Amino acid sequence: MKTISYYLVLAVVLVFMRSIQSQDQDDEDDEPSFDDRLKMLQKQFADHLGIRSYRPMDVLKLKTLLSELGIIDELRTQMIQDRIMCGTCQALIRKLQLNDISVQIIGTAICTLYISLTTLTLSDFCKEIIRINRPILEFIVRESHILTPEYACSVLLQNDNCYYSNPALTWRIEIPEGGPGLNSKVHRMRQDEPPLKILHLSDFHVSFDYAVRSVSDCGYPVCCKRGLGNPLRPHNAGSWGDYNCDIPPWLLGNTMTHINNTHKDIDLIYFTGDIIDHTIWKASKDDNSREIASTFRVLAESFPNTPILPAIGNHESVPLNVFAPPSIKEERFSQNWLYELNSKLLTQWIPPESLTTVRSQGYFAILANYKLRVIVLNNNVCYIYNCKVSRWLLYDTRFLREQLEFLKKELLEAESLGQYVHIVSHVFPGTRECIEPWEVNYNSLITRFAHIIKGQFFGHTHTDSLKVFYSKIDGTPNNVGYNGASLTPFVKYNPNYKIVVVDPDTFDVLDVETYYFNLTEANLHPNRFPRWQLLYSMKEAYQFDQLSPENIDMLAQNLFQNRSLFNQYWRYYVRDSDISLQEGCNTECRTNLISDIIRTESMTSV
Repeated sequence: MKTISYYLVLAVVLVFMRSIQSQDQDDEDDEPSFDDRLKMLQKQFADHLGIRSYRPMDVLKLKTLLSELGIIDELRTQMIQDRIMCGTCQALIRKLQLNDISVQIIGTAICTLYISLTTLTLSDFCKEIIRINRPILEFIVRESHILTPEYACSVLLQNDNCYYSNPALTWRIEIPEGGPGLNSKVHRMRQDEPPLKILHLSDFHVSFDYAVRSVSDCGYPVCCKRGLGNPLRPHNAGSWGDYNCDIPPWLLGNTMTHINNTHKDIDLIYFTGDIIDHTIWKASKDDNSREIASTFRVLAESFPNTPILPAIGNHESVPLNVFAPPSIKEERFSQNWLYELNSKLLTQWIPPESLTTVRSQGYFAILANYKLRVIVLNNNVCYIYNCKVSRWLLYDTRFLREQLEFLKKELLEAESLGQYVHIVSHVFPGTRECIEPWEVNYNSLITRFAHIIKGQFFGHTHTDSLKVFYSKIDGTPNNVGYNGASLTPFVKYNPNYKIVVVDPDTFDVLDVETYYFNLTEANLHPNRFPRWQLLYSMKEAYQFDQLSPENIDMLAQNLFQNRSLFNQYWRYYVRDSDISLQEGCNTECRTNLISDIIRTESMTSV
């Protein structure tokens, strides 16, 4: 016979067990469902591609897509939301290497998701993109000695939750000993000598087939082209461009004429790349060659007596973003055609001895005068994605060493001769778009030679943004990068150019003036030239006594605290674009913008 105490103990045990079960149920309820994780996958994918606003694909359709890829069961076991994109990436690479799935199938699925998220309505885009890129991807999957799922996804995602150390990512060049030998703080501009004026141009993206009153919302990534888009849609492409489109060629000519007539005292021109427009599904070597040559001719004719120092943009290659290692000799993969073309076009601006490196990987250095050395890099070799990836980084990364060693050699030589340096290139570091060994080694060189590097000039993002570099020794701000923004309004920006004011003795940047015109207003007056005007002077707008790294760093820190100051920065960032100002910049956007100023290595947190 059981005693009362027995039943009492049993009751306590049952109550305890029920509480445990209830807690387990609560914990289970707290776990995100598989559908929630698939929604998170889409958000992570959109963020990775820089899609600012997107429409999620129906979850049932996405499940069907993942089932066709054969990875849905693997993803069901991935419970951590932050790693679901990592798991997807690794599963796809694994299947590729096991020949369980083809590049064609994966490419079609990824492109289908991209089109769904961006609400595009095009029909032949994916087919053409895959046709252009499939041979390279198949070659790399077959021939790469460093390709593993872990390595590939570390490179492709640049994500802390999907990073695996690998010798292809962790190699370092030797940084020579030494340090500051020239005073970088004191402006010594002679009273009888005016400052230098450098014109900074970037990201033209000329649409040579632009058509006024064509479809500006055509369903493709870029519009306003003859015969592109549903003819039943509004035909409203403006005479001077459109926020969904790249520029008509006559805007390039008008801009150069305006600059030539307005700024008579330009001493030097930096062009930070991207001539070719965003018709990435139709690029060809013949078309790109013709358009690059035509654009260089416009520049040369507009400024016949001014040296022009252009960097290569990622859109100049065919296919887009593909910069193969020098060891790859096959004509269908190599970009030697682009380097040879550039070497011919640059003969009017740079000496013959600088052309050897142009023919190798598209970079060079030149003495602008006896005291200023300008180093122009082709850092597209480090670029990891722009709707798709620079596949050759899955094949080899050590070919990046060639340019980094060149940069080191030029910096050492400049230091030994008492010269100062400006660096010109296309891709901003620290925006999760450039591979680790380039960024880490590049930052180490900036730390070592910060005392002679007086300015870094970039393009690519189309945004009017800044970059503060910090010492890898003590963390103090030691250098500044300036983005030239873009002449193209793509996407949702007003066109611009910049005048960089430079001390002729120390070559410090004294001021940066940004000029723009309002595209909406210009299109209301198609028979009148755009009304170019000064948007802002950096020195005056932020009340700087000088554009020192310390002051730019202080600005970045204040942007976190001061919403009014951030709104001002945002206005300049989008160049007073009507559409962008109307859409605004939410908390996530704000955090990303500010973080981008102070991050120069993508795999470090800020």
